[in-house]
Amino acid sequence: MSLTCESRLSAKINTDGYIHGFTKSEQDRLIRQSTFFEPYIYTDIDFSKCSHILEVGCGVGAQIQLLLRRWPHLKVTGVDISQSQINRAREFLKSHIDSGRVSLHVSDGRYLPFADNSFDGAFVCFVLEHTSEPLILLKELKRIMQSGSPLYCTEAFNNSLYIDPPCPSFETYWKIFNDHQKELQGDPNVGMKLCNLALKADFSETTLSDVSTHLDNRNKNAKQREFFVDMWTECFLSVAPELLTHNKITADLVEKIKNELHSIKSNPDSVFVYSLMQLKALN
Repeated sequence: MSLTCESRLSAKINTDGYIHGFTKSEQDRLIRQSTFFEPYIYTDIDFSKCSHILEVGCGVGAQIQLLLRRWPHLKVTGVDISQSQINRAREFLKSHIDSGRVSLHVSDGRYLPFADNSFDGAFVCFVLEHTSEPLILLKELKRIMQSGSPLYCTEAFNNSLYIDPPCPSFETYWKIFNDHQKELQGDPNVGMKLCNLALKADFSETTLSDVSTHLDNRNKNAKQREFFVDMWTECFLSVAPELLTHNKITADLVEKIKNELHSIKSNPDSVFVYSLMQLKALN
């Protein structure tokens, strides 16, 4: 049953399922993270034929900044469930908002305050892992997208993580991390389910790509190795404050994890692989 525009606007906003939190330091991390993941995420994305797209879960606007730079003709509307994220995005994207290229709204992605067929493209990045109802969100995206328009969705596949030599403290943490996300009704492996979800939402021409981040002895540049490991360490440990608050980990475990991951930088035989999964589908 579809919702009226009024009921969409009045739908309860619930941010409890977001495990990374909304602190300023976390918002800063999201901006750094977007730069790190850009070469991986955008390799096969093409909005060149679109004029006005929607990003659901736009957070602090980090991905919107990249979208605008890559496609200078594009207008982007962003929605996020968190008022604090939107406030930061309005600061970060002020010049683009003033020029009319960006508009931002607080909204649950399952109940979008837009008319049918409002956009000719949509972008989702690291959002479905945090929602208990990804199918409803995709159906709502389909409603507001024009016929034939593209959807690009990049999501987590946490079971893909492989580190060698083994890091036992991190492995303990990683299980706690993923179990906690499941307790919050998120799905740390939703990336592998994207095609099934898109087909159930009645999208067509669905394809799923493996967007792997990979570190091994082919990369001999010390600064690049350090940047790679530091960014992943920062990403992994962004959930540590939440887990510490719930007494699921200890500060000692966090220090052991830092030491284990730090050792990867200088070990030429170390291997690190994590696969993002990217959906392309047409409405």
